[in-house]
Amino acid sequence: MIKIDSVRFLLSVSRSLDFTYTGLLDHHKRVAYLSQALGRALGLSEPELWQLFKTAIIHDAGATTWKEKNMLLEFEVNDGPRWAHCRKGYEFAHNIPTLDMSADEILVHHDRWMGGNPSGFVKDRIPLAGRIIHLVDRIDVLIQNNVPILQQRDRIMHEVKTKAGTEFDPNLVELVHNIMQRDSLWLDLVSPWLGERLMDALPANIGLGEVSLVDLARLFARVVDAKSPFTYRHSKGVASSAVILGQELGFNNEQCELLEAAALLHDLGKVTIPEAILDKNGPLTANEFNFIKQHTYYTYWLLKPVTKDLPLAQWAAFHHERLDGNGYPFQKVEAELSLGARIVAAADVFTALREDRPYRLGMQWPAIEKIFQEKVADRALDKEVVETLLASREKLDIMWEQLSKN
Repeated sequence: MIKIDSVRFLLSVSRSLDFTYTGLLDHHKRVAYLSQALGRALGLSEPELWQLFKTAIIHDAGATTWKEKNMLLEFEVNDGPRWAHCRKGYEFAHNIPTLDMSADEILVHHDRWMGGNPSGFVKDRIPLAGRIIHLVDRIDVLIQNNVPILQQRDRIMHEVKTKAGTEFDPNLVELVHNIMQRDSLWLDLVSPWLGERLMDALPANIGLGEVSLVDLARLFARVVDAKSPFTYRHSKGVASSAVILGQELGFNNEQCELLEAAALLHDLGKVTIPEAILDKNGPLTANEFNFIKQHTYYTYWLLKPVTKDLPLAQWAAFHHERLDGNGYPFQKVEAELSLGARIVAAADVFTALREDRPYRLGMQWPAIEKIFQEKVADRALDKEVVETLLASREKLDIMWEQLSKN
């Protein structure tokens, strides 16, 4: 099993959860940082602080569209989006071994102190991590980017206090009021060094390190695929197809595992693309296609900083490059495209052709084979990989049938 530093991975890749109409926010880092400060003030143990970080850094994973994210930027959120993204986030994290407890905490991270929650929980029955994240999450959405942060402290804390005992745990409100007397804590939230400050705040002696790369990749693949009803199983299809091709081309178990993770994460950068473009029923304009072209750039740079010793970023992000150098966005040439990257590229094309899209139904093998042959002739895809794919249609059909049932 390939293991990675889960802290650094989550810090980098969780940025994919923070893209909105207004650009890139640092919401998840801010909530994780404030959660750690509040958790330490409560005297939580290092294992409890680590668990709190895991939940805080992905707490809004269930808000997959830009519209949903913008709704959550309001201090008082309507019940529809409030509960929907909690439930969806729970479903994304559930059954991922390292995140099972986080799934339960994500489910309740907007539970009201006085009750009336789908969970049935009220007051102290609401898990502590859910109460902490709820409070600091709402503090963060009250921050205005165009006003110096220290000038906002009184207004923000006043707003929060008005909800103590109804929306928020009153004891936590009192405690957060005390710890946020420190100017530096506020300044940290808007600092360019927020990531470093968060790393400093995390427990040091927990042996945090390493969890399964594929486990974490599954979470973020579910988030990306949920942006559009036409891609709800796309990443899983690309991953399953890529593993079949890798096995046929002689990859060992560890290489196939890396291939699976890369394929699961290949469209991570699509979080930067408006849903109106992803779901468009018709050809894209030149400007709209420019949005599409940026997604693999973001995939690369979200992954590269945390997987420097592995070719994960290259395998994931080069699936729109071409052997003739006319792909995007890096214009890589044949010598720069490894076999892993070529496999993910072919698996992505196969899955896109096989699944339904806004403008057509999924294709069958005669049409798929014709398109692949054209792409080989145009030097878009690797001939050996395509030949392997076409020779593996029985295995791919079985995989696709199983995927369709899930």
